[in-house]
Amino acid sequence: MSEASTDDRPVAGGCSRPIRLSGHVDHVDVHTGEVRRAVSGADLPGGVLHVRCNNRRESACPACSAVYKRDARRLVLAGLAGGKGVPETVTGHPAWFVTLTAPSFGPVHSRRQQGGKTGPVRACHPRRGLCPHGRPAGCHERHREDDSRLGSPICPDCYAYGRTVVWNALVPRLWKATRDATESAVAAAAGLTVARLRRAARLSFVKVAEMQARGVVHLHVVVRVDGPDGPGSAPPAWADSDLVADALRDVVGSVAVPAPDPDALTLDTGTVSDDGWAVRWGVQVDIRRIALDGPTDVGRVSNYLAKYITKSAAAGGALDHPVRSLAALGRLVLAPHVRRLVETCWRLGQDATFTAALDAVLGRDSGDVPRLLRWAHQMGFGGHWLTKSRAYSTTFTALRTVRRVWSRTIGAAMAGRIPVDAFGRLDGDPETIILGAWTYAGRGLHLSHGHGADPPGLPASRPADSRGGTWRADL
Repeated sequence: MSEASTDDRPVAGGCSRPIRLSGHVDHVDVHTGEVRRAVSGADLPGGVLHVRCNNRRESACPACSAVYKRDARRLVLAGLAGGKGVPETVTGHPAWFVTLTAPSFGPVHSRRQQGGKTGPVRACHPRRGLCPHGRPAGCHERHREDDSRLGSPICPDCYAYGRTVVWNALVPRLWKATRDATESAVAAAAGLTVARLRRAARLSFVKVAEMQARGVVHLHVVVRVDGPDGPGSAPPAWADSDLVADALRDVVGSVAVPAPDPDALTLDTGTVSDDGWAVRWGVQVDIRRIALDGPTDVGRVSNYLAKYITKSAAAGGALDHPVRSLAALGRLVLAPHVRRLVETCWRLGQDATFTAALDAVLGRDSGDVPRLLRWAHQMGFGGHWLTKSRAYSTTFTALRTVRRVWSRTIGAAMAGRIPVDAFGRLDGDPETIILGAWTYAGRGLHLSHGHGADPPGLPASRPADSRGGTWRADL
């Protein structure tokens, strides 16, 4: 952890591998155009500015992950209980907690208990006989919680690895289709057109993706009904009934996105395959009404979603970074199931025809690196782990801005001074323009004088003069 500094305060909030920036901040007077240097990186410890990496994964950076988790909880909670710019009257708006799962791609080892989590453990898959590959078709064991086989297929050769990674890649497209169809279904159930529905009510949501042990994404969604002007306006009376939940349940059971089938000879995306293959939700769908003082209350929902947002995609952090080559994959210590999912992403991603068909479904080009290669470390999933509609609640940017202002204010108060800019005006004065000029100088804590190379003991960082955002796969 990056805990030491010249005055015993954590550097960059205790970030494990802070980003080092060289440069400065100037303050400009709006009326005179005078420029004064407010902050210079050369005057800071190590000659650079250390900033948080802001990685959400606990395995990558515990300190930044903890902050991200708190912000995620506040973001979700504000949309249900009010606060952070959302009126408290939003507590009276009907809301539902929805869990959308992936379909089955083959039987996997699982731990099932009778009567919930407190009941006796049931046999995994009590089936007899052999599969087409000569392996047992079932598993009669009662797995422990720490069994490393949980989530892995009973027969790897029977498991549809290709469809699994394609499903993960198209989850964002499937969610968009679900969201659009839900609005149309609610309008039809209420006897309105979509245009009239938008003049009467608005559907807001926050969505968190969770990577399951079997390597597929599940979505946890909070859906809220507001009035036509957002959370500050009252929803119509019909929204308090089961109309929205019933419409959503019908949409989830029927929506589908035609997709290229990696297990077929054709890549036709206009129709589903002979066995009905298309990207659709699984049969296990849970839709619950959120109550202020019930088993599905706002606090539990917020904690539940925040818990999943900081988890690694898989492999206990071994896949927290892109896999840039099959040689790099070979050096990772992975479970056989996870390794095969990543290898499948590389096999399909190197197929130009399949990549073009997948891009056509998503409606956008992959760019220089095929998306299945770029997101192989996430088993093909390239969507955001947390997204929300604009009117649901506050934003991460707003929360970070408030925390930054609070930190400056408290720091100045502890030093016995008033936070002012280079012209002696209070911070945030509209007559002062702030101009920052920072360039990347490396990663990792470096408090000695001078900067450039990473400190000893840290992995080599990207060169300071390289272009930001570059990504290259070694094919």
